[in-house]
Amino acid sequence: MSDSIDDPLDEDHVSPSRRRDNTSRQQRILDVLFETGNATIESLSERFGVSRMTIHRDAHALAKQGLIDKLHGSIALKNRAVTQKTVNYRRSRATLLKQAIINRAISLIEPEQVLALDDSTTVAEMLPLLPARAPLTIITNAAGVVQALAPYSSLRLICLGGEYNTPRNAFFGLLTEQASHSLRANMMFLSTTVIHETTAFQNDEDVVKAKRAMMGMSDQCVLLADSTKFQKGGLHRLASLTEFDRVLTDTQISVQARQCLQDAGVNVEICD
Repeated sequence: MSDSIDDPLDEDHVSPSRRRDNTSRQQRILDVLFETGNATIESLSERFGVSRMTIHRDAHALAKQGLIDKLHGSIALKNRAVTQKTVNYRRSRATLLKQAIINRAISLIEPEQVLALDDSTTVAEMLPLLPARAPLTIITNAAGVVQALAPYSSLRLICLGGEYNTPRNAFFGLLTEQASHSLRANMMFLSTTVIHETTAFQNDEDVVKAKRAMMGMSDQCVLLADSTKFQKGGLHRLASLTEFDRVLTDTQISVQARQCLQDAGVNVEICD
């Protein structure tokens, strides 16, 4: 059997549980590459306790998505900044962990409310469930939110203008922030890139400014943060977690991280 990195994936013969395992491992491989920039097939095989062929197949899948470059015996991030921001990559992370969080978030919504939604892929998971809570008014800077909810006449949509950012499929900049100042929402749902101890961070200052502006117009702010968000790192400070009325996370959050939040007085809810 060939050990080539270009061996095709035989997805038709992969069980759903195996496919979930593959997706989870591929996400962790990307996490390694964000830390190191590149890694050998051998080191990844040892790290994850799988064969080199399995890592080759993971690399093939990631390369097809345009996220990595395949080198001789190793792999490397194709473009760190683009991969971090690309909607497809962000959408792929922790899908199963997010579901309990999404269900809890939806339960907080009452008909007739005005909601502010950011451009995060975690919040995007809420969209199919919103029509059942109608009538609602939705304020957002995310083009994807407008596109997904436009068919529902019971949902009033207000899109904040600004400069369009293609990788994020959303609007940012001074116009976005100014428009936020003239509006008011009952509740905002948002996510973030990284949570280090009790602080939420983003890697893009324009994203921070837009989220902060939308938080400022909202009576309540609910942070949706699956357990993979709790890690070291982060560049631009978004907010202390104590600034959010609720922080919703999943059962995989570490005991240490949970205790840190509780000691700081963060209103954290573990969703299962």
